[in-house]
This record gives sequence, C-alpha cells and structure tokens, in this order.
Amino acid sequence: MSQKRLRILCEDRRTDRFVRRLCERYGVQVLSVERAPNGKGAASAWVRHRYPHAVRLCRSKNFQQNLGLLVVIDGDNRDLDGRLRELGAELDALDVPKIGPADPIAVFVPTWSVETWLAYLCEQPGVDESRSLKDDPADRALWADGAVEAATIRQAVAAWNPRAVALPSLTAAYREAGRVGLA
Repeated sequence: MSQKRLRILCEDRRTDRFVRRLCERYGVQVLSVERAPNGKGAASAWVRHRYPHAVRLCRSKNFQQNLGLLVVIDGDNRDLDGRLRELGAELDALDVPKIGPADPIAVFVPTWSVETWLAYLCEQPGVDESRSLKDDPADRALWADGAVEAATIRQAVAAWNPRAVALPSLTAAYREAGRVGLA
C-alpha cells in the first residue's frame, strides 16, 4: 500500500508544527500547508473562507490514491458543533456537497485552541475546555520559546492516543483522524 498524503489547512504556525509532527509519527506525507497569514484578521474566518476551495481541490484529485485533507480550526469561544455548522454553511454557500463518509477529509476543532490540546496531552493539571489557555501565564511555560515549544509538541504527539477518552474536542478529533491516516 502506498503512503498516505495530506494537504493541511490550519490557522497558525503552532498548529502547523503539531500536525506535521503527528503526520511524521504516522508516516503520512505532508504535501502542502495553507496557513492563515499573520495580522490579516481572524484566522478562523480565513480557514472558513478557504475550506470550500480545499474540499473541492481534494475531491478533484480523487483519482490519486491515499490523498486527503486535514482542516484544523480553533473552536475559540464556540463549541465543536458550532464550528462544524459554520464550515457546513461555507460549503452550502458555494454549493459544495457536504463531507461524506467516503471523503478522505478530516476536521479537527480544538476548543479553545491547539494550546488546550497541547496542555492536556502534556498532562498539565486542570485542563478543560471552559477557558482559553493560549494567553494564560500559568500554561505559557509549555511554549515559552522555540525549544520549549518543540519539546511540548513532541510530548503531545507521543501522547496522542485515538483509543483514549479525552477532552470532547480531542475525542472528536481522534474519531476523525482515521479518515486521513492519523490513527
């Protein structure tokens, strides 16, 4: 069987790094990463806007075996279902059919952000999805500088376990992961 290959659509550099490491762990080749440009408005809005195009592109290449799409969009102050509805509305607005079971497309929605998942996977005490950890000084030690962030991401990837019970948004991501070879 040939190697799985992914196109990635995400909000920021930290998410990009985490997902690339996850792909590396599972032997999935990253073909391209589209990341929201810094300082150009809400990154989640950028991902929502690019989502229908990325889905169309993935489907247009369906003759290529083992090619998939991974979309990672922060939940921010919305819940998982709210973000998924927003993405569905973006597809509807451009008459793009919804994602079906046969589509090699996975959507991860870390609530509030990927930092929540990193803290949880690194077994930081008291991590839940009720508050943002992105700017919390107590949790900032996980990504204080480049070397610390890299170690945090390595530890989080090592702890990624699709058979585990976890935060609701992470459990949902574990279910999605198999669609693109990350389980």
